[in-house]
Amino acid sequence: MSNSQKSESVARQSADRTTSKHDVNLRKNTVVYFQVGLITALILAIVVLELKSPVTHYESPALPDVATVSIDDWNREIRREEVKEVKPEVPEVSKLLPPVVKPNEVEIPDFKFVDPTPPASDETISITSFEPVPEPPVETTTFVAVERVPVFPGCEGLNSNKELKACMQEKMNQFINRNFDTGIGARYGLQGVNKVDIQFTIDEFGKVTDLKTRAPHPALEKEAVRVMEKLPQMEPGKQRDRNVRVIYFQPLKFQVQD
Repeated sequence: MSNSQKSESVARQSADRTTSKHDVNLRKNTVVYFQVGLITALILAIVVLELKSPVTHYESPALPDVATVSIDDWNREIRREEVKEVKPEVPEVSKLLPPVVKPNEVEIPDFKFVDPTPPASDETISITSFEPVPEPPVETTTFVAVERVPVFPGCEGLNSNKELKACMQEKMNQFINRNFDTGIGARYGLQGVNKVDIQFTIDEFGKVTDLKTRAPHPALEKEAVRVMEKLPQMEPGKQRDRNVRVIYFQPLKFQVQD
């Protein structure tokens, strides 16, 4: 039994050895085939690139003739010239000075002296001989048409012309009601409603002038004049930024009590 087992083990070893050598040869052949294939692929790739991109030959341009220096000439010492200092040129004194002129060679022109002051005349100028320049006439307009109406005291804070008109009429009515004697109608035997028309001009200085009244009785006209003369001085009206005279009309009505 021992001999048979030995023979079997020997046979197995021999079989194993044969199989391992064959495997090694196959592995070596595989590596060789792979290297050959890789080299073939590289060669084909190079050929394809050469076919697709032809090589362009460039010719170098012809160089101009270049002077050559031999070694003896190169080693020869160069003669250097000394740089001389250039001194600035000094002009001669005779060229700087003006030429000498002899007294006999100078021509002196004849000058005539002219007095700048005009000759005095026998006529004397007096202040009275000047005529005054007349001032432009002051424009006169109505209370309705003026650009900026006169300003009654107490209306200074307003800006628009409409507000100034309303304020002046209100102040004017208050002033007349406070100062006009309404009992004068009964004293003179007047009856019913009495109307007094009042017209005056506010001049360029803001004062009341050219006062006119119209009423059914002279006593009413006199009373209206008395009241209007008490009006305060106002700020004058303006037209194109100039003071003007403004005509103002004020009607007055009152009822005479029986």
